[in-house]
Amino acid sequence: MDIDHFKTFNQVVISGSFTKAAQALFLSQPAISMQIQALESYLKVSLFDRSRRQISLTKEGEVLFEYTQRIFHLFDEVQSVFQDISTLQVGRLTIGATGVMGTYYLTRFIQRFHERFPGIELEILTGNSHHIAELVASGEVEIGFAGRSVIRSPLQQVFLHRENYKVVVGKHSPLATCAGQDMSPDELLQSPFIMREKGTRIRAKINSWFKRHSANTAPQNRVTLSNLEATKRLIGSGYGVTVIPHLAISDELNSGELVELHVKGFNLAVDYYLVYQGEHSLSRAALGFISLLYDDTPDNEWGSFPELLENIFHNHR
Repeated sequence: MDIDHFKTFNQVVISGSFTKAAQALFLSQPAISMQIQALESYLKVSLFDRSRRQISLTKEGEVLFEYTQRIFHLFDEVQSVFQDISTLQVGRLTIGATGVMGTYYLTRFIQRFHERFPGIELEILTGNSHHIAELVASGEVEIGFAGRSVIRSPLQQVFLHRENYKVVVGKHSPLATCAGQDMSPDELLQSPFIMREKGTRIRAKINSWFKRHSANTAPQNRVTLSNLEATKRLIGSGYGVTVIPHLAISDELNSGELVELHVKGFNLAVDYYLVYQGEHSLSRAALGFISLLYDDTPDNEWGSFPELLENIFHNHR
């Protein structure tokens, strides 16, 4: 049975006549009558009491009208909900990010996104770069923000940001007096070295750098911490030295709580990327978030994103 038959029945009852229903639906009156007869034949009941001059529902017709009212109210609700989704009034977006990206780089974009699209629920899952790539590949997150990884072919990576790393100590550290001087790598290693956990990109880069520039293959007197904020607190207390993203310590450097050391030959940086599934269409919510990044870094190699973003989001800019 065609849904249009139920729509016709519903309109006849609302309009109060076959003629008015035909006008509302842009159909002929005979077509309306045929659809009602087909519906009655299908349901094996009479829906209208035809013994009266004005249309009147039978008991069976009253039951059906209750259902058609609910059905078409639900249709209207579905249309309204998806209209809201298409205009980013409601929805959900799950993002994956490394600690550096999630804690320091993305925060300003999260704020802007929520201000622009307050009806979108945003969830951030964190992990190292490899884990974020796996989350995107599995579909657990729609887009990821991480360092470059060896990833499966369906995944795409778009360069976003190059983060410089700094060698820092707390202002009460004995090494703080060396600020402004050129230190050797071996001098640096005389203090306890606070490092990220195994498997992180920056730990691998630090070990590699010391192998090239120091008599020591890697920091030996080390403390391993997986949390950047914990690292900052420990360093801020005056204990040890660390290599940490500039984004994470810009406020502490400005306030003087942390002190940057200049080490000969030290110039570590990590590139961060937007990671997404190239074979899948991104949701409007994901593209809405990406549009904020594009506004901030339009000169990056964005591929086909600019035209796509402009077509979808020009009304929101």
